[in-house]
Amino acid sequence: MLSLGIASLKVLLGLVGGAGFLLIPFGLPGNWLIALCALPGPWIGMGWTPFVLQLALASLAELLEFTTAMKQARRSGASRAGGWGGILGSIAGAIFLTALIPIPILGTLLGAALGAFFGAFLVEIAYSQRTHPEGIRSGWGAFLGTLIGKFLKLGLGAAQLVLLGAHLAGLF
Repeated sequence: MLSLGIASLKVLLGLVGGAGFLLIPFGLPGNWLIALCALPGPWIGMGWTPFVLQLALASLAELLEFTTAMKQARRSGASRAGGWGGILGSIAGAIFLTALIPIPILGTLLGAALGAFFGAFLVEIAYSQRTHPEGIRSGWGAFLGTLIGKFLKLGLGAAQLVLLGAHLAGLF
């Protein structure tokens, strides 16, 4: 039988993991917070496996989020510089354009996607000497790639949360 202290800690870790999941759409490091909730595993009878799995999923989520925008931009004809413009624009857009769309979560997602569009577009026009239609096509690819990456990251966060809950409940 679990002691009350360990049971309470498991409930607290589950709640913090749930809060981490809610942070993901805002562009905050929710995947890493969920992974951190598995860190006490060895001391509460879960072993190291859940923590290592959580780290792997959080790393994959970050990798997919940032590479999807570049891959989509490149698929749409962007140069390598345009792809990087999309990534940097996405970060800037998540920070600065969120306030333009004052709807929680949607504002951050669209801010990041619009930032990716403008980042890729401006780099293609200014640095890579592309035409406006080519810049718009590259920006559109970065826009879609950013949205796809955010949703992939959210999906992996959901998988992390389910795994965390299963481990905390002692299902495996």
